[in-house]
Amino acid sequence: MASELCKTISVARLEKHKNLFLNYRNLHHFPLELLQDEGLQYLERLYMKRNSLTTLPENLAQKLPNLVELYLHSNNIVVVPEAIGSLVKLQCLDLSDNALEIVCPEIGRLRALRHLRLANNQLQFLPPVPHRGPKPSVACATPPLPAAQPQ
Repeated sequence: MASELCKTISVARLEKHKNLFLNYRNLHHFPLELLQDEGLQYLERLYMKRNSLTTLPENLAQKLPNLVELYLHSNNIVVVPEAIGSLVKLQCLDLSDNALEIVCPEIGRLRALRHLRLANNQLQFLPPVPHRGPKPSVACATPPLPAAQPQ
């Protein structure tokens, strides 16, 4: 399994893929191969649904700076690192069906964000989500969660 994953990532790097599908791989850790050297600078869409991830790397934005869509639903992610706010091109972030209790306020720096999916987590409130142009869709829970109050 590990060699198949390495091969998939190596091919994506060599052929400069814009989309990478790592769904249903039973991954417990974010693959270090994605973050080696310059990372996958040209990658725009990363699909990692239905794995067993619990964390995301702090250098995610540095190594995958051109991500437009990041699909991480149905994992066991507890915390989203502050560095997520540095993914300036990110338009769609799916963190539904995880174990999130809070979402870091740095998510408010995602100016390009159009779709934020947070349903089926243990969230108590949402940080403010920015918008320029059309207001982003935020799918979180029923009933809706209160927004964090400015301090």
